[in-house]
Amino acid sequence: MTEKSIAIIGAGPAGLAALYEFLNTSKDGSSTLTDASKTYKDFPRPKEAAFSKIVAFESKDAAGGIWAPATPEADLPVPPQHLFHKVNDPFVIKPANDLPENVEDATLEKPIVVDNGPNYSEEDEEGGASKPYHGPLINELEWSRSGIFSFLFTNIPTRFTRYSYLPNEEKYLDQSRKIYPFLTHQELTKRFADFIKDNELDKHIRLNTSVEKVEKHGDKWLVTVRKKQGSQSHWYSESFDHVVVANGHYTLPYIPSIKGLANYNAKFPNSLSHAKSFRELEEFKNKRVLVIGGGISTVNILQYLVPIAKSVTNSKRGPHAVFPYINDALVSDEIEPKGTIDHVDPVTGEFHFTDGSIGQYDKVIFSTGYHYHFPFFPNQDHFKLINPGNVSRVGGLYLNTFDQVDPTLGAVGITVSQLNFHTIEGSAAALAGVWSGAKSLPPLEEQQAWEQKLVAERGDSLSFHYYNHHNAKDFIELVLPYFPKGRYNPIEIDGAHVSDVDEGIKRLEKLFYGLKEGKIGIEETNPSWKGEPKNVDKNAEDEKGSKIANVEVNVEEAELVPI
Repeated sequence: MTEKSIAIIGAGPAGLAALYEFLNTSKDGSSTLTDASKTYKDFPRPKEAAFSKIVAFESKDAAGGIWAPATPEADLPVPPQHLFHKVNDPFVIKPANDLPENVEDATLEKPIVVDNGPNYSEEDEEGGASKPYHGPLINELEWSRSGIFSFLFTNIPTRFTRYSYLPNEEKYLDQSRKIYPFLTHQELTKRFADFIKDNELDKHIRLNTSVEKVEKHGDKWLVTVRKKQGSQSHWYSESFDHVVVANGHYTLPYIPSIKGLANYNAKFPNSLSHAKSFRELEEFKNKRVLVIGGGISTVNILQYLVPIAKSVTNSKRGPHAVFPYINDALVSDEIEPKGTIDHVDPVTGEFHFTDGSIGQYDKVIFSTGYHYHFPFFPNQDHFKLINPGNVSRVGGLYLNTFDQVDPTLGAVGITVSQLNFHTIEGSAAALAGVWSGAKSLPPLEEQQAWEQKLVAERGDSLSFHYYNHHNAKDFIELVLPYFPKGRYNPIEIDGAHVSDVDEGIKRLEKLFYGLKEGKIGIEETNPSWKGEPKNVDKNAEDEKGSKIANVEVNVEEAELVPI
């Protein structure tokens, strides 16, 4: 059997699961992960590994994806002004870097070293002449910082914020914990850190390294990367037999296109932000705040804003399909709901709505989700986005995992579920089974028929990829036949506890009202909280003496589920 190498794009939850799975797959196509009752500490590595080289490329300075160690620094609140006329285009707000000449000949040992210069051009709204932009934004436009704020806690119970082979620690099962059955983000980050350290996964992870281009050359994938090193970038290319796309779905913020919004942002700078950059509460104290969106991150933010803001308005299009309590929460006391925005007047700063009402706001937060984004493919044969936006579908994948054009290309993390860690594990195991030679994929016609049938049933949107906690087992059953020999079912034990998620939803609702009404202190939910938010007089007029109006925006529901 020939040597096989794998490149993994991303070292977040999906990339780490793929890395661990490949490391525990034997040359004969069997897995060392054979007992669902054990943890990773009980599984030996195979004597003869199926894959000779496995490299995970991570653009951040730490592994863990959105659960990497959080820092106070955030990405830009919104894209820079000169890009705002195409703010909903991922290729505009995250422009591609120009590859150095002859980079395909550069190696890890002998990279091409360049000074970090402009990586995009400034263009006016009329499409006139462009000029290079020089400044620190070159790194800001990578959108690589985490969206975690210091006092965040998870919204999925502890059992399901872990892979099946990670221990479900007793200390987190204490029902006297204020946030039971959830974890603080620091606790979940430690879970990942311990997992990486105990399994020496860091030996296979290259940090601060972004994948810039992936292209097939003969029977190999040529992966071109850029390693950030101070004020320089080290570019090189490397060949692999297989590539896993595991770059996540919570990196590139989605902001809808609204008439007048670009000019409004120019006249009223520092008013707009995306939820990804939400960090501290002080800037919202005694302000008129509009939060656009109707997903889980919306209620995450609103529960902290209501006690301190002058007023809080929520704008969303329709009901939340996954967590019904959100629909009642977003129309509860001191949260004003509204319909859709017709346009924004950039001169007066007024938001005009389709119902004829008008409102003004000090702060506007877009809690509108994220783009799927795969800029490293030079053509659209792979990972084609259907209906690009915050609810797009990734086309051309069999079981959300195998590329139909080239079976040596795969994905982990495309499936969306409250049991995300377990569905991630399922995709990773299926790739390991097929790529090790233990299992074979069906004919292309059968793969395409599966996709077409599901499109007919679910539609051409993010819902195509969605499996709730009760039917996540259906997804696992789809990929299970492709697992390595002897590999156990990841929901063999945990699947009997999916009702934990239902109980967790009830607990989330209680925490929401407790925090919103000031009956639960932030420090009770996360000891890292150092601030002292004060309730404000909601009946007082603002500094301009104006009353508070309500607004909403026509945005498709962006967040079916969190992790």
